Amino acid sequence: MKEAPDAPDTPVAPVVTAVTRISASVEDVWRALLAFDQYEQWHPVLSFDARPEQVVVGAEIPGRVSGGDTAEQDVTMRIVEVEAPCRLAWEGGSLDTILGRHSFVLAAQPDGATELTESEEFFGAAAAELVPTLGELTKEYSRYGAALGARVEGPSG
Repeated sequence: MKEAPDAPDTPVAPVVTAVTRISASVEDVWRALLAFDQYEQWHPVLSFDARPEQVVVGAEIPGRVSGGDTAEQDVTMRIVEVEAPCRLAWEGGSLDTILGRHSFVLAAQPDGATELTESEEFFGAAAAELVPTLGELTKEYSRYGAALGARVEGPSG
């Protein structure tokens, strides 16, 4: 966990981070990340209804989360940061319960591969309840990174 920025009296925000090596260029991984309408073909729990017309700060992407311990849930992710082709971040949820700020950072490696760092920081009234599950969530995020890697590295990548 880390402290919330610029708020010394604010409780720490639980954070999940997973790093995955993908044998593909940053540009190829970036294209797969932005193909929101294709997430259901590779992502274990997340699908989106469509791509936004533009991937810009403020764009909203409706979708759903399914699988795991909870029933299918409609979600809307709002893009909060875009630095093509190396960083994408979105938020979903509510501060009344849990708001997640999810980020993807892509770093080119000397051999042409990509290091994907996928993180999510949790805020809101119920965020502290996630602390006991951070280990399991980290495993899940590693699974998401592996699924993206398989998508990009695969024959249709």
